Amino acid sequence: MLVISTWSRPFVKASVVLLFIGSSIGSAWMLTLSGYSIGIPSIFALHRELQTGAVTLLIMGVMYMLVPRIRSIRFTYVREARISFLLMIVALIMYSTTIIAVDGRINTTVALTSSMIRLTAIALFSTLVLLMLRIAPKVGRLADYYFILALLMLVAYNTLHTLAVAGVSIGVEPLNLIYIWIASVIFTIFGVQYKVVPVFFNQSAPMKGIDKIALASSVVSSSLLLSQLFFAAVIAMIVSTLAFAHSIYLMRRLTIPEFLYTSDDPQAEEKIARLRFFATLLRVSYAALLLGLVLALLYVASPSFSLYDLAIHIVTMGFIGITMMNFIPIMIPPIVGRNLNYTRFNMIPLLVLLSSIALRISWNIIPYIVAIERVVFGISGIVAVVAMLLYINMLHRSMDK
Repeated sequence: MLVISTWSRPFVKASVVLLFIGSSIGSAWMLTLSGYSIGIPSIFALHRELQTGAVTLLIMGVMYMLVPRIRSIRFTYVREARISFLLMIVALIMYSTTIIAVDGRINTTVALTSSMIRLTAIALFSTLVLLMLRIAPKVGRLADYYFILALLMLVAYNTLHTLAVAGVSIGVEPLNLIYIWIASVIFTIFGVQYKVVPVFFNQSAPMKGIDKIALASSVVSSSLLLSQLFFAAVIAMIVSTLAFAHSIYLMRRLTIPEFLYTSDDPQAEEKIARLRFFATLLRVSYAALLLGLVLALLYVASPSFSLYDLAIHIVTMGFIGITMMNFIPIMIPPIVGRNLNYTRFNMIPLLVLLSSIALRISWNIIPYIVAIERVVFGISGIVAVVAMLLYINMLHRSMDK
């Protein structure tokens, strides 16, 4: 019987809605950059705020659900979790409202208030997670350090963002600041995958020794990001990514256990389909992460808007986006109380999303090589929204009635 985590539902639902809205606004922003203005002031700030807010809400919902399950304890902070949710929604509404003001000028007082409310929500969320992390798990303690590192970077990003809105000179290079937030998401994913991936492929735990190298490199990368040593931070993050991927057997052959092919278990076909889907998306997501990090290094060596844009979106769309596609089917059953049938899954949403990423790369590179209008490739955001719609439809069709 499924144990339904009803307290996580509003986080996931709100996250999905905001991702659709934020991605749609991002599509309009790309058209604006291509020369077709759609008349929304500060559209980039609105896109950034909604996307980071959506992913943060999803992380909050996942952590509220996952940490108690890892420790086999009851979640006793439902009221506090709801307060953190309401604070996040209020902050997002306030900030978005001031961004789309008619005259295009952001109301500093409203923006600062909303940023402080959001920081309060993040602080409350972090406190609740840390309270639960005090209870030692039976295995996989190292995952907790990734979670703590992720919380640290999330609080740091929102603190710096609040100071910037208040007019305080934080002296942080824009890509460095965004990567502080990106690092918080990456480390959350590492913590979850540390627990999940080896078990999926019939391994008892990640590789000992290699997993500690990955964690140490993550700590170094975080310290360097907070110290504004961006180039060195990205190198450390590449080392961390390679070591972590190796520790969870990603850089070895991920095999489906042979007994599933000969098993009389009626669920064997379902398990094979799940492992194939999971392994494919896992491999593609880490390839995207490494590509995005390499582009971030190139940006430091030769700063340009194209490299800046790709260093952000290859990681967010390629690694974070595909990882969400991979793990949402795992999270849905305990949230909505309905199982998913992986035999009804397909790779079409993934291929469409990869097409969107390819268009984004083309949008940033090809106009500098041949004389062609950027708007030809400016539909990458629209294609990403189509990928999301196809994915949601696939999940809906795969649910057991």
